[in-house]
Formats: sequence, structure tokens, C-alpha cells
Amino acid sequence: MGRVLRGGDLERLDKNLTGYAAGFCLNRKPFAISYNRYIIMLSNIGCRGGISVVQLLILYYLSLKSTHGYEIQKFIQLNHMEEWNNIQSGSIYYAMSKLEKGGLIKLVEKVGDNEKSKRIYVITEKGRSKLAQMALQELKKPLGCISSEKFLIYPIVANLTREQSLAAIEEHIKNLEKELCEISHWHKEKQINASKVEIATLKLMKDTVENQIEWHKVLAENLDETILVSKEISSLIKTVDFSVSNECSKHFKN
Repeated sequence: MGRVLRGGDLERLDKNLTGYAAGFCLNRKPFAISYNRYIIMLSNIGCRGGISVVQLLILYYLSLKSTHGYEIQKFIQLNHMEEWNNIQSGSIYYAMSKLEKGGLIKLVEKVGDNEKSKRIYVITEKGRSKLAQMALQELKKPLGCISSEKFLIYPIVANLTREQSLAAIEEHIKNLEKELCEISHWHKEKQINASKVEIATLKLMKDTVENQIEWHKVLAENLDETILVSKEISSLIKTVDFSVSNECSKHFKN
């Protein structure tokens, strides 16, 4: 449990978490290409909040301190994650129940005797191992859309070594470059006989992969800075109890 937020904390938190909360969750379906004669289909990538990223957030939060679901829920609301990332704060309790059943977190205390009592949880060693595994998996996933959970970059790098993060990023860039070569080949091959829609589809595919490559290169080049900001955010979460910060919402950007 942490202290109540003060004015200086709020300004710092607002500055650091604007980007942090800007793209949490993506329940993605695989980027699928069906190439059959002259028909190319690019599957739509869903952008709804999934249980896995909520679990990642909970495990990350509990890896920093023991707390209750209400504080994590308030953290989501104060950072507008429901708007930016389609993470529903109400899904916290369902996710925590699954994590507890899986032995990833455990109940250590109940504060209060009524129906609004707060259940305090801690992460287990199994949970810490799972958190590191999930962080690495998320870092290796492709970016799907503006609400990709990979934009939840700070909790991801916070649970990996610099070497793990850099290796995963570089490996993913190589895979994306191979994919770009294949798409570029299709694009060149289809120029003469393709319909306008097919050409537009191929261009979209090519631009999407190029943008992913650029994003990952920027991340690799600025990994040390990202790790530093991640540590600052983790430190703030450790010391602040968001559930009792009544003035927080006044200081966050709309």
C-alpha cells in the first residue's frame, strides 16, 4: 500500500503515463494473407481488450507491491485506459480470480468486514515467472493497430533484462523485413493485372509492415531511455495508493 498522491507527484505521473497508457490492449487475430490466383485478402485485426493483457497489468502491478483490485481499477480509470485501449476496469476482478486459481497471485489480507471489504493480494514466485514469460511474448508479437498491447512497453521492459528486450526486438525486425520483401514481391508482380482495390490492399500491407519496422527500430535505439522511464513509473506505483487519491482526476489530461 502506498501514500496519497501529492501535487508534484501528479505532474510527474501525468507526464510519464501519457504515453504509457496510450495503447494497452489488443485481442488480436493473426495477420492473415490469403493469396489465391489474383485475390489477396488482408484480415481485419481486432482491437478489443483481452484477458491476457489485463493479467499482465495485474501481475506487473502486484510485482511492485501488494494491493487490492480497486486500486488497479482506479489506475486504469485515471489513465483513461478504457478509452485508449479498450481495457475495461470491471474485468480486473474476473482476471484476478483466474490468476488466484492459477496460483499466480494469492490473497494475504481482507480489510473490512462488509461486502465492500478490500482483498489484498501478492504475486507468487510462479506469478513472477509467468509475468516475465508474458512480457517476452508481448514484445515478440506484431503491432496490430493503434491499441496494440505492445504499446504497453514500460511494464514489458520492466520485467525483462536489457539483453532479452534487445534480442527480441532485433529478431522481430528481421522477421518483419522478410515479410516486407515478400509483400514487395507480390506488389511488383500484381501491378499490371491487379484491380485498384488489390493494389490498395497491397500498399496497406506494405505500409503497415514498414511502420512496424520503424517503430521497433526507434524502440531499439531508445531502449535505455525506455528502461529508465519504466523504472520511474514502477517506483511511483510502489509509493502511491491510487485508490485514495481523490484529486488525481483533476490533474490528468483529457
